[in-house]
Amino acid sequence: MKLTQPQIQQLYTFTQKHYVEWYDLQTELVDHLANGIESQLANNPNTTFESALQAEFKKFGVIGFGDVIEEKTKALNKRYHHLLWGYFKGFFKLPKIIITLFLIYGCFQLLIVLPNRLWVLVPSTALLFVIPVLVMYKQFQRIKQIQKETNKKWLFDTIIFQLGGLIHFIQIVIQVAFFNINQSWCTTFSFVFSVGFVLFALAFFIAIYIVSPKLRKDMAKQHPDYKFA
Repeated sequence: MKLTQPQIQQLYTFTQKHYVEWYDLQTELVDHLANGIESQLANNPNTTFESALQAEFKKFGVIGFGDVIEEKTKALNKRYHHLLWGYFKGFFKLPKIIITLFLIYGCFQLLIVLPNRLWVLVPSTALLFVIPVLVMYKQFQRIKQIQKETNKKWLFDTIIFQLGGLIHFIQIVIQVAFFNINQSWCTTFSFVFSVGFVLFALAFFIAIYIVSPKLRKDMAKQHPDYKFA
C-alpha cells in the first residue's frame, strides 16, 4: 500500500517536530519511514497510519533521530575530506608540484633573509584571518539566499560553510606562528613553518574553489529543489 501525498507531507512535518530541520536529511528519513509504514500496512491492514508511524519511530531509540543526524554529519564530512585529500595529492604531481615547491621556497627565504620575521608573519596570518572571514560571509549570504528561494534548510550547506571542518585549523596555524614570535627561529623551524603554511593555504584554496563547487553541483543533481549558486 503506497502512502498518499498528504501522508508523505505529514512525515515531513513529523521529522521537523523531532528537531530535523534540514530538508536533505528529512527526505532520507521520510523515505525510510514511508517504506516501514507501507510494509506494516501491507502485512496488517487493520494498522492505522499513526500507529505504524509511532512503531517505526520507536526503532530509532530513545534519542529519536539524534543518531541519524550525527551519522549523516560525519558521512558528509568524510566525503568532503576524501575529495579534499584526492585533489590535494594532485598538487604533488607534475606540473603542480613545481608551483608548490616554489611557494615553500619563497616563504622560507623571506623568513631567513628579512631582518624582521613580522614582515612575513603579520601579512600572512592576516590573510589567513581575513580571507576565511570573507569566504564565510559570502557562504552565509549564499545559504540565506537558497533558504529564501527554496524555503528549506540543507545539512549539506552546513558542511560547505565550515569547509569540512578546515576552517577550525586556522586558529592553530596563527597560534603556532605567534607563540614562537619571541623565540629564536632556527632554519629548521622556518622551513617547517613554510611547508605548513603553504600546504594549509593550498588545502584552503582547494576546499573553496574546487571541492565545494563540485559538491554543490552533485547536490543539485540529487535534489532538484537545491539551488546551485
